[in-house]
Amino acid sequence: MTDSYADGAPERDSQSNTSENQQDEGIVVRLIPVLVPALLLLASLILPGFMFHAGQRGSLPGLGPAAWPGAVLAALAVFSAIWLAIEIWGFARSRKSASLSAPHDEDVYHYGKAIIGIVLVIAFGWLLPVLGFPLATMLFLFIWCLYGGLRNPLVLLLVPGIGTVALLWVFMGLALMPLSRGMGAFEGFTIALLQLIGIY
Repeated sequence: MTDSYADGAPERDSQSNTSENQQDEGIVVRLIPVLVPALLLLASLILPGFMFHAGQRGSLPGLGPAAWPGAVLAALAVFSAIWLAIEIWGFARSRKSASLSAPHDEDVYHYGKAIIGIVLVIAFGWLLPVLGFPLATMLFLFIWCLYGGLRNPLVLLLVPGIGTVALLWVFMGLALMPLSRGMGAFEGFTIALLQLIGIY
């Protein structure tokens, strides 16, 4: 009896150790979704101090070059805080995170379309100094709409046109960013467009 009890004790100890290890691993796995928004929130609060100083703007009109990245980081901080609160609430209730789980889509992921999309983005960056921001953006939005399946001529005209003008006002009109005007005749087109919409 004593020998059998002595033999069973190490087995029970190993089982308890295994269960404790599994619990520890489970806690670590559940903590990962909490760490992601926490790190994003921390980065969004720290990065503004390394980008721009308030005195760099001077007396220039407009919001200044720090407005756009500052707005993006502020939005990142807000949404990261919301995400973090959701994850902490789920962790407190011992529920699994749903925010980092893979989507259950019925459609098959098309790697070919993804590669073409990446090529379009690279082509936009390559053509930007040649065509200038307005023409390159209009062309990019037009092709992207076609690639997305839009065939309505009115939509294909309005989305690139309105989108480009809106981006010009955000970046060049308000944020005062010196975006590329292009080369040669394209530069003349950019200047004429900027004068037409009242930025220059």
